[in-house]
Amino acid sequence: GPSRNDAPVIDPHYLETEHDRATFRMALKRARMVGHHAALDEWRDTEILPGAPVQSDAELNAFIARAASTHHHPAGTCRMGRDTEAVVDPDLRLNGFDNAFVVDASVMPAIPSGPINAAIVAIAETWAASSRATPSSA
Repeated sequence: GPSRNDAPVIDPHYLETEHDRATFRMALKRARMVGHHAALDEWRDTEILPGAPVQSDAELNAFIARAASTHHHPAGTCRMGRDTEAVVDPDLRLNGFDNAFVVDASVMPAIPSGPINAAIVAIAETWAASSRATPSSA
């Protein structure tokens, strides 16, 4: 098994299912339709990526697999609550561990509509103030 010294494996399993690949292909095809609309004729130039010759599902899948990447901040992966199924309690203590806390976007139930960094700073500052006020909890 893995050692505690091993780097974490983070694999969101993107493009693992045909549904995932079909969704990406549809998005790319629709973006092309928008880009080729007559209203954009005077601004449009040659398609650079994936390039006009890339048309088949297999070619599109290959391009998407090379080009797709994560540009978001994962959130909501460590549910907070008072029940036994919650990962962290309302004070951000990691359930089942002593003196371990989760102080990041994973405790947020959803990504906020504004900049996520501000929400993360608010979580961290609130936790830091609370932990300074009660030294036994840190």
